[in-house]
Amino acid sequence: MKFLLAFSMLFISNVYGQTTTVSYDISKLKNICMFVGSRTEDPNPLSKRYTYMYQRRIFEAAGVDVNKDSEDEIARKVSGVWELYEDKAICNNLAFDVKDGSVLKYGVATKFDAFIYDIIKWKINLNKVDASDNRTLLDYIQFQIWRTEGTSIERKLQGYMKQLRAAGAKFRSEL
Repeated sequence: MKFLLAFSMLFISNVYGQTTTVSYDISKLKNICMFVGSRTEDPNPLSKRYTYMYQRRIFEAAGVDVNKDSEDEIARKVSGVWELYEDKAICNNLAFDVKDGSVLKYGVATKFDAFIYDIIKWKINLNKVDASDNRTLLDYIQFQIWRTEGTSIERKLQGYMKQLRAAGAKFRSEL
C-alpha cells in the first residue's frame, strides 16, 4: 500500500496524441509544512528562481525538471501531484491558528509571499474546504482581515485576497 501511495502514475495526452507518463512521489512532500513555515532555503538551489526547500520537495514529488520543463508543464505536474496530496497537506503549529489546517493557509498565516506566488503560478487548487474549520483559503484570509483591521497586516492580507481572487479562489459560499 505504501508503494502505491508513494509512487503514482499519471498519463497525459499531449497535442500530438502521444501519452506521456508522469511519475509522482508524494513521499517527498513529507514535512512540507516545516519547509514552508521555516522558509528553509535550499542549500543547493535548483535555479536562481527556485531557492527554497519547499520548491525542491514539491518539484521532486511532481517529477519536475526545471531545466527541461516549461512553466506550463511545471504547473501541470505540480497541480497533479497536489491533487493527490492536498488532503494530507495539513499543518499544526503553535504559530498557526487552525488545527489541522491546510499548508496553503499556513503560508498565509506566516505571510510567505513567495509561497503564495508559487501556489498561484502552479495552479494548485485554491478552493479546498478544510474539515477542521469549514473554510476555504479566502474564507480564512477574510477572517484574518477582520482580526487585523487597521494594521499593516490587514493591507498585506488584502493583497493576498486580490491575487488569489484573480487566480480563481472562492469563498465556501461560492462553491
